[in-house]
Amino acid sequence: MHVTVPLSSGVHPTALVCGRNIEYLSTHSIYGMALNIKNEKTRKLARKLAGLTDDTITGAVTIAITERLERVKREREQDREAFVRDILAIGGRCAAKMGPGPSAEEIVEAMYGEFGEPV
Repeated sequence: MHVTVPLSSGVHPTALVCGRNIEYLSTHSIYGMALNIKNEKTRKLARKLAGLTDDTITGAVTIAITERLERVKREREQDREAFVRDILAIGGRCAAKMGPGPSAEEIVEAMYGEFGEPV
């Protein structure tokens, strides 16, 4: 038996199956797939967040996932920037230990003859 609960009631639409509430996304008919949260702790957290933010469970979950995704992307970008800084620092230390090398002109002269042919 499927029960429709008005959004104004503060309870997101649910289905009552053998006395158990199963949470469904209200966007089921739009996207063609429901999100069935089977973990009881996750369901409780989603309901609590929805209640505190005066939002639907779907809205609360969507915002929470969006915020987490943005945070993870930001952290990865910071990790990438730190990696680039580390690599550049290693390159600088290596260059300092190598000392001066041949100039670009000397390298070209060693590779090509007077008329531009490979040596």
